[in-house]
Amino acid sequence: RVERYGVYVDLVEYPGWEGFVHISEISLKWVRNIRDYLRERQKEVFKVLRMNMDAKQADVSLRRVSKKERTQKLLEWKRTQRVMRVLHLLAERSGRSPEEIDSMLVKPAAKRNLTLYDVFLDILDSGKLPSWMKLDKDLSQLLLELIKKEIKLKKVALKATLKLSVASGNGVEVIRKAIKEGLKAAGRGENISITAIGSPRYLIRVEADEESRARELLEKVAERCIKVVKEAGGKAELVMG
Repeated sequence: RVERYGVYVDLVEYPGWEGFVHISEISLKWVRNIRDYLRERQKEVFKVLRMNMDAKQADVSLRRVSKKERTQKLLEWKRTQRVMRVLHLLAERSGRSPEEIDSMLVKPAAKRNLTLYDVFLDILDSGKLPSWMKLDKDLSQLLLELIKKEIKLKKVALKATLKLSVASGNGVEVIRKAIKEGLKAAGRGENISITAIGSPRYLIRVEADEESRARELLEKVAERCIKVVKEAGGKAELVMG
């Protein structure tokens, strides 16, 4: 709820906890209207500053969360929700208890330092469960069906033009190195392509699960390419759109 000097929020990662965002922790700019930044039922990422364990209350900050941290956390949250939905449906449709599903999937994955989201992506790629998942035939088939339905995501694609030029004699090698470095920015399940569209212009195309992540990835690819070219004394510029 929005008050005069701040906002009270439910901390969804800490069930039963309440957070308070003082108006000074909302933005680096002067806040005229709190609702320009935070509204009821809005999902947002905060940084915990102080915690009162007895009262289950915490002081949290919005302005101390970087753009990169916000994008990553929201992406993790959405992925976690998809995984939880798969586990819920698996228990519901198989007649198993949540505790049984937890012991068969969640705990074995955690023991191997794996996230279930990444495990489910592996299953999508291979079409089969890993050997450490000890499930009967019916439960295995149900899990496969749920993963295909709930985890497979539509990709968001973004494009931009990158201008790269190096006047020295090894310019071609430098640009090849820059492109190779840019392609390394792709994370799990993400795609990047960089193609020449007429010197000195190169088309960057990225695919990611979310628009915010795709935009971040596009910028990261460009930064890597630009860094290599400028270090070699060349010129580089990103043109969005």
